[in-house]
Amino acid sequence: MKKNNFIKCHVCSLNLLLIFLWMGVIFYFSSLEGRIYASKPSFWFYVERKGAHIGEYFILMLLFINLFKNYFSQKSKIILWAGGLVLLYAFSDEYHQSFVFGREGKISDVGFDLIGITLAGLLIWFILKSKKTSKLKNIF
Repeated sequence: MKKNNFIKCHVCSLNLLLIFLWMGVIFYFSSLEGRIYASKPSFWFYVERKGAHIGEYFILMLLFINLFKNYFSQKSKIILWAGGLVLLYAFSDEYHQSFVFGREGKISDVGFDLIGITLAGLLIWFILKSKKTSKLKNIF
């Protein structure tokens, strides 16, 4: 095996490891039992919870983009494949939450996940556009 292919293989393995670790973090937080509130939760409770959805999936999207930059040369393919897979994980996460006591799977939460996915995709798209390059290898 050539040295360049050997390094590329290890980089992809590291990217996959980071993706699975982050997916594990998301799964863990989704597994925590929900609290039942006697009164309506505060505005900041919602900001914190929905902000966490956006942040978690923003990071997961960046990790998938970093993986796919090794397989696709067109930024549109990279972003679409990454976004599609991350969105699938968001749906599966909400389905998983429907089995956790005190939690429920909500399509609105997938919407907040989609905001994080979209923001990460747009960030990379505009960074690439401003750099006047079509390859992601210069960013990561």
